[in-house]
Amino acid sequence: MANTFVKALTTFHTGNIQAWMYKVLRNEFLDLQKKRKHEIAPDERLLDTIPASDDTYNTYLKSQQLKWVYQQIGRLPGLEREVMLLTLQTDYKDTQISEILGISVSNVRVLRHRGKAKILKASEEENL
Repeated sequence: MANTFVKALTTFHTGNIQAWMYKVLRNEFLDLQKKRKHEIAPDERLLDTIPASDDTYNTYLKSQQLKWVYQQIGRLPGLEREVMLLTLQTDYKDTQISEILGISVSNVRVLRHRGKAKILKASEEENL
């Protein structure tokens, strides 16, 4: 992580430093994923947002649903997956996501729409 931070700072020239640091971190992560070839796991912070309940079954069910959604996101093609993850895991606006990924704002919206449609279709197919 420290190496990534140093790499990001030493290669930054102009523009949005937050977007640049995210890009460097993303590329380092993708390189690591290629080596490990692991599945995308849900962000623990999102699991913590599931409200505590006396009903253990409902809590378990919600965590399983969240896990399923992340598995579906992990199956999406590259940019669709990244747009969905940035949408769910950050407070970034579409303009920030477009800057990070190097695509237009309208493309971010199209990719998010396609990603959601594929996840909904998978949901419908599993409920049949």
